[in-house]
Amino acid sequence: MAELRQMKIISIDELENQLGVNKWPRFVSDCETGFLERISQVAARVLNHRHIKAVFISGPTASGKTTFCNRLAEFLNNRGRPTRTVSLDDYYVEASWYDDQGRPDFESIETLDTQQMVADFSALLAGDTVRMPTFNFVTRRRVYRENFEINLAPDELLLVEGLHGLSGLIAGQLPRERYLGVFIMPWCALLSDRQLLGSRDLRILRRISRDVLHRGSTALSTLDYWPMIDRTEQHFFPSYLANADEYINSCLAYEFCVIAPLAASHMLRSLEQYDTGSLPGSIYKRSQQGYADLPAAVAEARDLLRACARIPVADRSIVPPQSILNEFIR
Repeated sequence: MAELRQMKIISIDELENQLGVNKWPRFVSDCETGFLERISQVAARVLNHRHIKAVFISGPTASGKTTFCNRLAEFLNNRGRPTRTVSLDDYYVEASWYDDQGRPDFESIETLDTQQMVADFSALLAGDTVRMPTFNFVTRRRVYRENFEINLAPDELLLVEGLHGLSGLIAGQLPRERYLGVFIMPWCALLSDRQLLGSRDLRILRRISRDVLHRGSTALSTLDYWPMIDRTEQHFFPSYLANADEYINSCLAYEFCVIAPLAASHMLRSLEQYDTGSLPGSIYKRSQQGYADLPAAVAEARDLLRACARIPVADRSIVPPQSILNEFIR
């Protein structure tokens, strides 16, 4: 059973004291090294227990699951343990659900075909060949491509990445001794004379940046959708953490100086569009209005902007190529 440990407490003074031609690169390097060491420790646990045939990587949105999975695969491959990665996103069902304000539900476990997952993962661990799906997010259809079949070599490890990987309906249906559970989430607080930002806020800033860069979203669209994310996480994730063997804190102390100004620029643009009546509709929408509760999203954006304005700014060019932060800024 994993537990949240070693919350990262960072102060504005600490960040300002690290700024400088020599100190800042060392600070960034130390943050990145600490995260890579945790990946190395998880890899070592897998390598030392050859009976482990799968690793399930779970955690809330904007925690860095995909990058962690990729880095873990690199560590294991370089040490002689081949891996095969599967994303739970390819098992979405084709039906759609909405909350009472019109937000589409892409978060709850009911949106996934858990029975097919368990059947496929069980077959793979038994050495069988499985025809794998790919989910088309444009058409909202699951596709089975011709000749897209996989199996696991005798020493090959299955890496399963997704929000609900550690659910009792998925990993919990497999023999417990055959898999390792990893729960990843930033757990942190940024302080000044009070707490400016917490873990949820950091993930919102990460998600805003990623949504704008990769999904054609606006900052207000992401904020308007966030209550759907909150409900899912409050319901599911305490049990997922309890089901995990390892907890990974994906907060990098220096990232506040990088992600905050990026997300702030997106929020400022959204608010300008809102004030001038030119705000595009939400990418998360069903109704003609396009937003579930736009005034609440605007209020949260303004609160976050006030906090971001107090954070020193660092250019994203300082972020190394292997950093988990690249999942949200490039």
